[in-house]
Amino acid sequence: MTNKWSRQDRLGNILFLVILGFGLLGMVLNLVLPDKADSEVENRPLAQAGGIRSEGLWTGETGQEAENWYADQFPLRNGFLHLNYCFQRLEGVSRFDDVYIGKDMLLQEAPVYDAAVSDAILQSIRDFQAKTQILVNLQIVPTSIQVNADRLPMNAVSPDENAALADIQSKSQDLGFIDSRQTLADHSNEDLYYKTDHHWKSLGAWYAFTDLAAAKGWSADQASFDVLKAADGFQGTLSAKTGDPFLSDTVDLWVPKGGPQYVMTRDGKKTRTMYDESALDRKDKYQVFTGANTGEFTLEMDNDSPVRLLLFKDSYANSYLQFLIPQCRTITVIDPRYYDGNIDRLVENGIFTDVLFLYNYSSWVQDTSLKGVLDAKTGE
Repeated sequence: MTNKWSRQDRLGNILFLVILGFGLLGMVLNLVLPDKADSEVENRPLAQAGGIRSEGLWTGETGQEAENWYADQFPLRNGFLHLNYCFQRLEGVSRFDDVYIGKDMLLQEAPVYDAAVSDAILQSIRDFQAKTQILVNLQIVPTSIQVNADRLPMNAVSPDENAALADIQSKSQDLGFIDSRQTLADHSNEDLYYKTDHHWKSLGAWYAFTDLAAAKGWSADQASFDVLKAADGFQGTLSAKTGDPFLSDTVDLWVPKGGPQYVMTRDGKKTRTMYDESALDRKDKYQVFTGANTGEFTLEMDNDSPVRLLLFKDSYANSYLQFLIPQCRTITVIDPRYYDGNIDRLVENGIFTDVLFLYNYSSWVQDTSLKGVLDAKTGE
């Protein structure tokens, strides 16, 4: 009787032989090659041999540390990640952890909305506005899985960002809520978000900025910017999560024509640009926008704008800043995730005319550091 292997059996056997070959070769190379500090594909630090401690020999910790080191320092690790992705795709897998393999795009599942958590943050902003008497705007923008839902694979499900944002909007009209859902939806056929990363592209940030500009009475003329392609071949955080070797992105900068001239001060250093050119030679090319995340930095322009802006933000604002520069005299940027200062003292020492809270939906739902920064009392 003829034994006919199914397609799945053949793929499984091929995968087993490939893994076995990789494993044997890796065991030999792991012992002779120096450890690598970071994984560019996964965008994270790797376990080191020096981190294996003998103290945990009897508790199992040493074994786990050795296992982590071997897995992280596997010499052909990057190739294996890509190969595993290819085999998974051949078997019809369309989701890796919380990332969907969409049509020419990777899309990260939206987190579940907790109205009580969101309401508490809104109240902290409301209290801050009442205490400082500074004009406030709140802009929470959808992520790519909401705007590009038509690119999701069949039967994909994700929490409804649109309903959550509608609820937030209904509760924050007194906070100058800027709603960009329709604007981004109207341009969803354009490349508003990176295919391989969780951030939006400069074009997506531009369209969201036009909504803020309309509310503020600011100019928003696309022709007043030079659009420069800074890099291609960018593979971001979602590529790292899935191991997808095929998709890549370009990174565009929008530079205001004719200035203004400005100085960015961050980590005690002054530069005449917000762009970190060195990031274009690294894995995370999105860091070209202001560099790696930090708690506080300032921009000072040589224009005559009356606007002195205090900006609370997540990393979506890094590319959005390109459009704020021509509109403001100064911008003080606070990322609550890394901020260790005191907001009360900052406001007392600054001359702020406007405050903008700019977040993407996922950050707003998952990160509570903003509430902690706003609620901190002077002297604490």
